[in-house]
Amino acid sequence: MKTESLVWLGISLIILFLVWRTVEPLISPIIFSLAIAYIFHPFHMRLSQKFGNKKSAVMLTAMMALLAGILLIGAALWLRDVLNYLYVYIGDFFNWLLGVNLPFGIGESLHALSKTIPEKLGDILLGYTFSLPKFLLQAIVFLALFYAILTNSEFLSMEVYRLLPRENRELGIHLVERAKITLNAILRTWLMLSVLKGIFLTVGFVLFEITTVSGAIAAGILCIVLELLPVIGGWILWAIGAAYLIKTGNIALGVLFAVYGAVFISPIPDITIRPKLVAEGAKVSSVVALVGIFGGIMSFGIKGVIIGPVALGLLVTLLEEWKEQEKETLSKEPTQPSKARHSKAA
Repeated sequence: MKTESLVWLGISLIILFLVWRTVEPLISPIIFSLAIAYIFHPFHMRLSQKFGNKKSAVMLTAMMALLAGILLIGAALWLRDVLNYLYVYIGDFFNWLLGVNLPFGIGESLHALSKTIPEKLGDILLGYTFSLPKFLLQAIVFLALFYAILTNSEFLSMEVYRLLPRENRELGIHLVERAKITLNAILRTWLMLSVLKGIFLTVGFVLFEITTVSGAIAAGILCIVLELLPVIGGWILWAIGAAYLIKTGNIALGVLFAVYGAVFISPIPDITIRPKLVAEGAKVSSVVALVGIFGGIMSFGIKGVIIGPVALGLLVTLLEEWKEQEKETLSKEPTQPSKARHSKAA
């Protein structure tokens, strides 16, 4: 019996190894399809009530296909220029940040990041520059998985609860619910708002003719990264754009762009929209933001933008649940009378 178990264990490990080798080249579109399908799931549920499950999934997938086509065209036309602008923007940003007297060795850490992040970003973008067919293949896989996840969302949600162990099932359910709150805060609020702000900044830079299309795209990408960081945000970029317009003599356009930035980038969306999207108790820690984003990018590449903060957010959830369980266990334990009290009574 033991020999048979070992044989089946070996077979299972071989199958898992082959599966991993098969999906490893496509892990990025798999992760992004899961994340974006989770973000769009509430919209899918609303559309399903009007048009049905499959029609809703087809509509959302068609929208994502249009965006993927735009990205593919943009990669073919502007990616190299965007890369050059990103090097300049990130270099200027880190030079400005390093000029501020930061305490507790933060300056040394930022100096190391100023060398690592541009190199890593360059490797990622150059990889797509010289391999557009690979990008197209990943886009096809992404769209197929995105559609499959939306059409089977209810089944997948039920399967998550069915896989929970029978022992301590209530703890497992509570943990899943807390994980959902964390994912909502990180994906549906944090990442989604950051991406929308980056799009608005790109459109604003183009409409107000602050820079070229490539420069505007690079500014939008940098805006997304800055919005994911604590304290620092996309307001820095629209402030720089407004200052540039005013300095070049376009005072009216500079003031108008400042209003545009305040309304569509920050701080007004942070005051009006963000609180409605973030559930109570699901605030994203500054440490989780900083370590998750930069650590994720350096470890996993572009997919680390999602893996890093989500993994750290779920770890924080696990630790909080563990502490809550410890408190409940201690509160249920009967208090034992001390020996001193017994001797006094005697």
